[in-house]
Amino acid sequence: MYIPKKHIYDVCVIGSGAAGGFMAKELSEAGAKTILLEAGRKVEPEELRIHDRPYQLPRQGYKFNRQAPLYPDEIEKSIEYQTRERIAVDRIRTLGGRTVHWNAVCLRFSEDDFRERSINGIEEDWPLSYQELAPFYSYVEKVMGVCGTREGLKEVPDGDFVARPPKLRCAEVIAGKACEKLGIKLIPTRKALSIDGYDGRPACHYCGHCMDVCDVGAIFTSANSLIPKALKTGNLTLRTNALARQLLIDKAGRVSAVSIIDRITRKQEEIYARVVVVSCATIESARLLLNSACEKFPNGLGNSNDLVGRYLHGHSGGSVIGYLKDLVGTTLEKSPGATDHSYIPRFRRGRKPGDYKGGFGVQLQFINLKYPHHAHALPGFGTKFKQRVRDLQPAMLHLGGFGKVLARRENRVTVDPKKFDAFGIPIPIVNFGFCDNDRALFSGMIQDLREILDAAGMALMLDSPTLVSGFASHEVGTCRMGRDPKTSVLNSYCQTHQIPNLFVVDGSCFTTSPEKNPTLTIAALAVRSARYIAQKTRRGEL
Repeated sequence: MYIPKKHIYDVCVIGSGAAGGFMAKELSEAGAKTILLEAGRKVEPEELRIHDRPYQLPRQGYKFNRQAPLYPDEIEKSIEYQTRERIAVDRIRTLGGRTVHWNAVCLRFSEDDFRERSINGIEEDWPLSYQELAPFYSYVEKVMGVCGTREGLKEVPDGDFVARPPKLRCAEVIAGKACEKLGIKLIPTRKALSIDGYDGRPACHYCGHCMDVCDVGAIFTSANSLIPKALKTGNLTLRTNALARQLLIDKAGRVSAVSIIDRITRKQEEIYARVVVVSCATIESARLLLNSACEKFPNGLGNSNDLVGRYLHGHSGGSVIGYLKDLVGTTLEKSPGATDHSYIPRFRRGRKPGDYKGGFGVQLQFINLKYPHHAHALPGFGTKFKQRVRDLQPAMLHLGGFGKVLARRENRVTVDPKKFDAFGIPIPIVNFGFCDNDRALFSGMIQDLREILDAAGMALMLDSPTLVSGFASHEVGTCRMGRDPKTSVLNSYCQTHQIPNLFVVDGSCFTTSPEKNPTLTIAALAVRSARYIAQKTRRGEL
């Protein structure tokens, strides 16, 4: 009887976001026969009704989710939060992952951000330094097409920018002058955004729908930039609708295959590879490792020290909105812009060092600039009320703060073997609580943001949030890297201490996280890990 020989790939990458996309590109270009598994499908922009007005939508858009095709299988319900905190995670399921609807802000971590224990006496130091990661930052900035200006700031190191940033709008110019009065620096944004066209991507047309999905492709995504390059090598096999349910272990204790479920046919299949890279994002990567428990690793893969799923953290977030006296009654700008055109790096104003550890950064004007956020706060009704709403609309100034949250062992992701998703896979359970430091930082952040509004001159200031929330789609830390296998899951190359041919490359590998957006660092780490895998594979060491 003829038994067909099973196909074995050099590398199997699970997840097609920033990390998985860079892994697929780098490994394919290095000559590795690679398969990229994505649980979702490719969703076309026209499916999302991005530019439709409310009157063009069912029930004028009430409870209408423009992005519903990105979240199939009732995925938003297949997670449980065992916490009283106001937190949420974005578990998108589409080719390109969260890069398809991200705000594209790209900020390098600073040298001190990798040394929290040494500098501030909190958390742990990373097992690598800024200097080690800097060349990879430079590389991914060029691939992604990051725009920006060189400012010489220690808090947010300059990158190798390839384009000019978008111009500041009127409200941002006024905000910049207010910041200058207070001794605070406001700089142009740093984003993976094509201003004049870059690497085959068209120029931004400033529609303001960046986070709804950029339908022209001016914003970098894994799907429009990385995966096409990987496919062009002829070394990449792309498999969509392939939901990874479990990693399989051979007799030697190595990962031998990925057990998947085809979302369309519901059939199970095994994908064999010599090296497996998990890039499913912080919650899902931990979930997959925990759901892969077996006789040899009864606590889950890489989890002999009970650390997989622990140290979950992200950003606290809070916004303040005011209406500038200088712009009341002016004409609303025709183009909303590319969400935020400016950024306020971390600063500390009039606070003692002991008030809290860490800091926050501020992104401006990244909410809908045409929506009347102030209407509910104005008295009256009728013609005069409507005119006041119109007069204030062009004067809106929005400051969105992103604060550091401490990485703590008790905050974790587990799985419940008795609760299943639509495919019979145990769902993730999130246990999380903000600590006193997180709350103090959030409170200080909101106070400082209101001071900036005051300095800018307000005709109206809306109420500000009082309760801390998270994670702003920036959750990290559940498979953290470190030097000591007893206190970490991965080494500095995102390789599990316990299983040499298993890598976890996404935000879950972060030892700690500052106030900066994580995607640029995720991409840089992915390239560093991919080149390590390629080098070790050539030497026969994996």
